Amino acid sequence: MLLSNKARRRLLVRLLFSLVMAMLPLTVGGAIVYWQTLASLQREARHAASEAERLVDVMLANAVGAARTTIAYSAGDCLSAEPILRQQVAIVPFVRSLNLTRDERIFCTSLYGPFDRPVDVPSYSEGRLLLMAGNEVTPTTSLLVNRMVDGRFGVLATIDGRYVTSVLQLVDLRSELQLQVGGRWLDEEGNVHLGPPEALPLGHASVPSDRFPFSVIGGFKAGEQWRYMREDSWPLLLGLSLLGVLSGISSYWLWGRAGTPTRELERALHAGEFVPYLQPLVDGASGRWVGAEVLMRWKHRSEGLVSPDLFIPMAERCGLIVPMTRSLLNQLALGLGPHAGLLGQGFHLGVNISAEHCRGNSLINDCADFLGAFAPGSLSLMLELTEREMIEASEGIRDLFEQLRALGVTLAIDDFGTGQSRLTYLGEFQVDALKIDKIFVASIGTDSLMRHILDSIVELSAKLDLLVIAEGIETPAQRDYLLGHGVECLQGYLFAKPMPLADFIAGLRAGRCEQAGEAPFGKGDA
Repeated sequence: MLLSNKARRRLLVRLLFSLVMAMLPLTVGGAIVYWQTLASLQREARHAASEAERLVDVMLANAVGAARTTIAYSAGDCLSAEPILRQQVAIVPFVRSLNLTRDERIFCTSLYGPFDRPVDVPSYSEGRLLLMAGNEVTPTTSLLVNRMVDGRFGVLATIDGRYVTSVLQLVDLRSELQLQVGGRWLDEEGNVHLGPPEALPLGHASVPSDRFPFSVIGGFKAGEQWRYMREDSWPLLLGLSLLGVLSGISSYWLWGRAGTPTRELERALHAGEFVPYLQPLVDGASGRWVGAEVLMRWKHRSEGLVSPDLFIPMAERCGLIVPMTRSLLNQLALGLGPHAGLLGQGFHLGVNISAEHCRGNSLINDCADFLGAFAPGSLSLMLELTEREMIEASEGIRDLFEQLRALGVTLAIDDFGTGQSRLTYLGEFQVDALKIDKIFVASIGTDSLMRHILDSIVELSAKLDLLVIAEGIETPAQRDYLLGHGVECLQGYLFAKPMPLADFIAGLRAGRCEQAGEAPFGKGDA
């Protein structure tokens, strides 16, 4: 019954994860589409408001032109001015009527001829522009009145509001546009309202005129974004939905497969298939072995040697990297401990550690157990910090490294120069060595830029009094260049390939730690 419950829980988690993965493309993609729709509505509203403002400017410019032509007649009588007023109304676009004023009273109009009515100057925005709901001739049609004054005389040029509403309606059929003049505003239906304009919650854009005291406001009603998403983005949303279905199905299928590699790693760990390979570090001048980097290899029961690039990331994700590293240290202690007398003075072993191993006291205990298998001072353990999992600086981490240093353990930054985090390590932790990545070594004689970076790393190490270890040496020219720049600790196929522990011990017996010897040369990854 217990196993059945566990199986049901795993199935439930698997289904929930697959559902999340199915919803993820639509959720993330939908959020992006939603944001793009809002941005598009904002651009559309501003463009429409700008275009409407430009067209209303044109209408008012026509009114100003008619007013300039007729303002001189304000000093005369109405009978003489009336024909000119009517002529201007007939020939000037958008102008519905012209009214002459004297001493702020209308005395002549193009509609009635002689007339007498005061001008309500305070109602005009900046004394120049008035938005009216209507007049005696057209009480239900809005008007836009432009006022021009020259001393005692003036002209009121009236534009039919239907022209303005046509502009608001036709400039952009999708957005909402409003014309605001002072404390009044006109909607697309031609209705004049008092007070501030109605709020447009989506894509609100206000475009003021540079020539006249009015603004055009554009935007969309609440909820319009959903309609436009359905109209404009439905192919993309459909594609995201299909992608989500495929993602959910793939996640469900891959989850079922994901248990197999994890169980295979667990099986291989218990079977002792993860074994240490060691690649010697040599003194470049003498060829003497001064240390070695410990590399993990998987001797699979049927596939043979498996590349660490394939199983190390998986081991880190499933939480097996710590017991795998511990197993590696145990094998080294058991296999190399009895032969510690063959190691030369200052011999050190470099072992990669993960961020997971730095949590708690397990790393301290593992290092202490490992060093306990060797005579004091016969071996130095160097922990190499990698970038696969970042080790974040904290008080706990610094305290851990201090305790390790008290044990005689040193720290090195692996593949230095290939990531910003390596510089972070250099600033946060007290390290003892830098390992130059093989991409910089490979640039010797071929890439001047990379070679300059290599030289800078060497110079930086010298200033910080750090041991420099160069990886990936494959040619005598690379060796000679590094020796000439003061890098004496070298590693690469020019000297030796990574080898099983037994072969490494055989090399120790052959006196490789005491004198130079011929080393195999080959191509491949170190």
